Amino acid sequence: MIIHTAELTFHIEKNDLYTLEENLGDSYKKANDKFQMLYGAYFNNAYTIQVIEKFGKCYLSLFVDAVRLLGKPNILEGDYPLIKRRIMELLMLLIGHTDCYENHTLKRIDYRLDILIEDEHIRQLYFHMIGKHINQYKKQIKRKGGKDKHTGEMIKYKTTVYHSTQESISVCCYDKSAEREAKGCAIESYERNVIRFEVRLRYEHLRYRASKRCKNPLPMQLEYYLKETLYYEYLQKYLLPIYPQGDYYRFNEAEKKIRASHFTPDDKNMLITALRKISTYGLSTLKKQLTPYKYNKVLQLLRDFSINPILIPKNYPNAPKKLENPLNALYAKYEL
Repeated sequence: MIIHTAELTFHIEKNDLYTLEENLGDSYKKANDKFQMLYGAYFNNAYTIQVIEKFGKCYLSLFVDAVRLLGKPNILEGDYPLIKRRIMELLMLLIGHTDCYENHTLKRIDYRLDILIEDEHIRQLYFHMIGKHINQYKKQIKRKGGKDKHTGEMIKYKTTVYHSTQESISVCCYDKSAEREAKGCAIESYERNVIRFEVRLRYEHLRYRASKRCKNPLPMQLEYYLKETLYYEYLQKYLLPIYPQGDYYRFNEAEKKIRASHFTPDDKNMLITALRKISTYGLSTLKKQLTPYKYNKVLQLLRDFSINPILIPKNYPNAPKKLENPLNALYAKYEL
């Protein structure tokens, strides 16, 4: 499952604008409303369009929900020709040709990873724990909640965690069922009981990747980003550093493993002290208190024993002694 949504922009001519208004029977400023009325159901409500006329130039902006468009939850590299064909079908309906497709600009793409966790209680516990993950990774700042689509303001949700920059890259984790319920939307079968992880590439990052400043420039077009190798590259580089490796334990269980390990007495005491601090204050506080060498050593030693630095709270109701990390299968892809 590589992508979920993408945003493309097409430079169209003035004559195309007139054709679009003629085909939709209304002003280009009302294009999306008219389009949804005429063709929304035909395209499985997968498109949102906006037409912009600015400084004498005309643009057609297209937001694509690839899952809805193809009617299947897993969108893979081999699906690109069909996605392209359906977008070109849209262009034919609106402006009568597809000449602008080859020169489109990719403005945003969301890579996604869905993990099924049937137990709602366990999903809530997981979000409680990842709230203690680092507050900032590079320039990505942690926020809990989601943006109101009308005001743009952050609304706090217990089951949504963002690490984002304003214009470049966002990493998001959320309970898909809870998100759909909060928006009053029907929950699709492939969304039920799913924790969704996303790495969202925005315009500024895509523009940088296309520039000469980038070591291996990549054109800002959908075809080049719908690649499995690139998908895993972004998950490894931006998602995994935020979510530490190792299974989740209660403190007593983690302490038993550490005490029984081959580590030196000093290392054992260092790890147990570190886990106590993380449990009380979170991972970011520990990072501030230790030198980079000691902080990385703590994480590495815990990783060697598959112990996540984030502990299961002792007072959390009906919590298990151990919880397998939902990202274990993803981590396994990068192990030698």
